[in-house]
Amino acid sequence: MNKVHIARLSGIPVLILLSLVLPAMAACGTIPAGEWVFIGEEGLDVTGTGLTAGSQIAYYGPGGSVSSVPAAQVTIADPSSFYVAPSVFLGKTGPWFILPENNLAFYVGDPTIQVRIIDYTSGFVVGRDATWVPKGDTIGFRIDSNLWVFSRRQGCAGVPLTIDITGPGGLSFSSLGEYRLGDVVVSTPTFESGPVWATGSGEFPTGDYTVSVRCEANEMHDNYPVEGKSESEQVRFLLQKVNPLITTVTTTAVTETATPVIATPRPTGLLETGTAIQTSVMTTVPSTAETVPPTESTTPTRAPGLLPATLFLALCVGLVFRQRRQYQGNNPP
Repeated sequence: MNKVHIARLSGIPVLILLSLVLPAMAACGTIPAGEWVFIGEEGLDVTGTGLTAGSQIAYYGPGGSVSSVPAAQVTIADPSSFYVAPSVFLGKTGPWFILPENNLAFYVGDPTIQVRIIDYTSGFVVGRDATWVPKGDTIGFRIDSNLWVFSRRQGCAGVPLTIDITGPGGLSFSSLGEYRLGDVVVSTPTFESGPVWATGSGEFPTGDYTVSVRCEANEMHDNYPVEGKSESEQVRFLLQKVNPLITTVTTTAVTETATPVIATPRPTGLLETGTAIQTSVMTTVPSTAETVPPTESTTPTRAPGLLPATLFLALCVGLVFRQRRQYQGNNPP
C-alpha cells in the first residue's frame, strides 16, 4: 500500500511522497505453475497456473497416477484469491492437477519451521543438553524451514518470518539493537542470522528467555497456528553469568564441647623438714556412666600373723606328745 501524506506550505497543498512501501505479501502471493503453496495460506493468485473461476483440481494421493481415480477434487471459486484451507488440504500434500487435462497446477506442502540458538562466543547450540547462556556472550539464530521456496515466486525475495523473544517478567523485544526481529527474510533451507544478540547489554536482564519463530505471510499463522508448522517450538534458555550446574556446598562447622576440668585442692601435707606446702591434683568431672562394681575374688585371703601362731601351737603339741611317750616308756603298765 502506498503511503501518501498531504502537507501544506504557505496555504498551498503539496503532495509529498514520503514513502513507497511495496508489501511483501502481494509479491509472495503470486504463484506460477508447478510451484509450492502451503496449508494455511490465503489470498493467493493462482491464475498463472491456468486456473479460472469454476476450474477443478484433482489429487491422486501419494504416488498416485493421473490415470487413476482422484482421491480428492476441489472446485476453484476465485483463482485470484485462493485459500489453501487446512480443512480441505490437510493430509493431501503433493501435486494437484487441473481437470480434465491433468496439467500440473501446483504442489501443496505442510509448512515446517525450526529455530535454534547459536552461542557464537562459546561455540555451542542451545538445546536439551545446554540450556545456559553465559551473560556477555553474543548469540544468534539458526532457522530451518521448507518455506524458503517462497523465494522462487516471482518478485519474492524469500519468506518473511517473525522472531519472538520473551524475557524475564514477560519482557518482549521488537529488535536486538539494530537487528529487527520482524520480516526476517529466509531464502535458503537453513538460515543463520550471525552474532546479532549481545547479551551483555543492560537491556537484557538475567533470567529465563524463550525464543520462537512464526510465519504470518498470507495469513498462514492465523489460519494454521500449529507448533512446528506455521510456528516453531519454543527454545528456552537461562541467561546468567554463573553456570547453574555449579552449586555452592555449604558446610556446617561441628563444635566439640570439651569436658570442663576442675582443680581440686589437696589437703596440706608435711615434708620431712616440717615445711607445709599446698598441692593440688586435676580431677575430671564425674561421668554419668554407670560404675561397674569390682568382681569379688574367690581366692581366700590369709589373715596376717596366722602362720606363726599355727607353727607355735604345733610345736607345743609336739612337745606334749614327746613328754608323754617318755613317761610311758619309763613306767610300763
